[in-house]
Amino acid sequence: MRFIKLGSKYFAKNCWWLLLLWLVPSVFIGLLTGPFQIVEFINKYPATVISGFGDIFKILMPISWQRVVFALIGVILVSVFLSMSVGQTESHMRSGKLNFKEIFSYINNDILVVIINVFVIEIVNLILTFIFGSIIFLFHLLLSGLSSVPTVLTVIIAIVLCCLLLLMYGFVLAMFLINVPNMITNGYSFKEGVSSTAQLMGKNGFRLVVAYLLPYVVAIPFVSLLCKTNALWVANVISFWLMCTYYSSLTMTAYFELSDTNRYDNRKYYNYK
Repeated sequence: MRFIKLGSKYFAKNCWWLLLLWLVPSVFIGLLTGPFQIVEFINKYPATVISGFGDIFKILMPISWQRVVFALIGVILVSVFLSMSVGQTESHMRSGKLNFKEIFSYINNDILVVIINVFVIEIVNLILTFIFGSIIFLFHLLLSGLSSVPTVLTVIIAIVLCCLLLLMYGFVLAMFLINVPNMITNGYSFKEGVSSTAQLMGKNGFRLVVAYLLPYVVAIPFVSLLCKTNALWVANVISFWLMCTYYSSLTMTAYFELSDTNRYDNRKYYNYK
């Protein structure tokens, strides 16, 4: 709970500028890329007739040239705004002052580090989704057969596998988002940064995964409620918007905590354990 408290506390105090900063990329991604496809899959799969391997991925990982283009633009947008967010938050925590005069300079300073880590997150997510989707199809083939809707047992197995996928995705998020400030602060290469970040996380890995998966407590019911309606984009935009602002807070507070770096944005921090 320590990391959740630290991230939530910083978010609560600074949500006004974090929400404003993340509005544009959240609207773009929420409208055009389907950021919670796994949640949509959990809701649509039980009523879907699976006739072949591709039917699983039409709802779990739909691919078209438009979605690929939008996804690439989305990655670039997230990288740009994450650069500003990380730079501004680090400056705030180190100086104790919020000064937005240099916020755009963080794009130039941090963009390469950020975009490498964001691309790795997306690539690993695609690989994991493909692997788990293939396993779900195998169970469907064995337990339900082709040209049929899944049985209750197949649905339960699919939900369990999707939960495992989310757990692994939470670890990937924790590892590579915390790697961003670690690389920026210490001047590490990507390989050195990942190694150092793994050591920093140490025995806190599970607690960090839980902290990074917390936004799904809001996203899963919200997206599930609207996933079969024309208002799905509302759930996608709002959920992704809150997720980005929370992750911005969590990533920096977690890094400062793990690296035992003094913070000056909150003088009571030293007694906050």
